[in-house]
Amino acid sequence: MNKNEYKPRIIDKKIEEYLKIFGAICIEGPKWCGKTWTSLFHSNSDIMLGNPAGNFQNKKLAEISPDIVLEGATPRLIDE
Repeated sequence: MNKNEYKPRIIDKKIEEYLKIFGAICIEGPKWCGKTWTSLFHSNSDIMLGNPAGNFQNKKLAEISPDIVLEGATPRLIDE
């Protein structure tokens, strides 16, 4: 993601506020509304569990060892 191409959204300030208060936040909404793009903008690392690469190896890794999925710079995006 090129953060320079990100178009600011109304929710951005609330996400920044919540990230300062809570250890994690959940962003929900319909498909193709920009949840992942917005989340990537606010994160310093990510893992995509729904990535079909390696026969969904990230999802399998999360099932076997959830602590490995949490490793990375914070805030960390864990995308389904």
